[in-house]
Amino acid sequence: MVFLNTLFRRVLIALLTYVVVNLFIFTVPRLMPGNYVDYIASSRFLPQQAVMELYERFGLNEPFHVQLIRYITNVMFSPKPDFGYSYSFYPYEAWDVIKIYLPWTVLLLSVATIATFILGTLLGFIAAYTKDSILDRLIVGFSIYTISTPYFILALIVLAVFSQYLRLFPAGGAYSESAPQSGLPFIQNILWHLFLPVMAIAIGTSGQFVILTREIIVSNMAEDFYRTAMALGLRRIKILMEYALRPGILPLITLFGIRFGTMMSGALLTEIIFSYPGLGYILYQAILSKDFPLLQALFYMISFMIIATSLILDILYMILDPRIRRG
Repeated sequence: MVFLNTLFRRVLIALLTYVVVNLFIFTVPRLMPGNYVDYIASSRFLPQQAVMELYERFGLNEPFHVQLIRYITNVMFSPKPDFGYSYSFYPYEAWDVIKIYLPWTVLLLSVATIATFILGTLLGFIAAYTKDSILDRLIVGFSIYTISTPYFILALIVLAVFSQYLRLFPAGGAYSESAPQSGLPFIQNILWHLFLPVMAIAIGTSGQFVILTREIIVSNMAEDFYRTAMALGLRRIKILMEYALRPGILPLITLFGIRFGTMMSGALLTEIIFSYPGLGYILYQAILSKDFPLLQALFYMISFMIIATSLILDILYMILDPRIRRG
């Protein structure tokens, strides 16, 4: 019963968040001065008649409340969100543009999430294992530095060192145009281009995982079960892995849920810096061109990914936590 009540509250909170965020998604772009039609009219010196036709074609001549009602019916409560045509990618619809670029962001986030978890847990374990040593202080100091440094600065440092100076990896893009477009060579080329963006995100996100993992292990090392296991002659590394680290899985899941939004924003900034063809790259283009439909579609997808991931992690936490599972 406790599990079902908690699940219901989590789902309800997710739905309310979805509604509120969508209202912001619709309203905020329209608070920006000007719009796409004004932008192209000023740059191409269009006649007034052509400007009025563009306003009518894109529905910008309708009252605010009419546009809001259409957005609610076509997007918020529709199985297939319809944001209309993208201004800058016309005649493509905004949702079709999203479907082209979304897989690259999903790939980047998926690999970066795995890399962050492995890097954060591994360095945290090493820091705890070598507690109070020089290596421990170096790892903790570096982690604090990455936590306090913005993503775009870390991305620029990674780009400058490994691409411009050492020339080990490409400076941007998802793959080389001259490379084979299928088979194993194509996959290798994609991973080669993916390495630096993933490194930038993993370094920027893993710092808190390092600190939390270290603190979990160090605190468990002060417990009676740790001293008992040591007295029984068990290997120290085995004790730390099985008895000191395992209880820290739930706090790490909680931290990941808290940090996922930050990781998402970091991924979007990283895509812009590395010219990686994901949602962040076209988000930058849409902001410059005041492409309202594409902006709405992008913010919708980004917020949906964050809300859905948070809900999934909440459910996973409830399943793994015996206090909630057994009620």
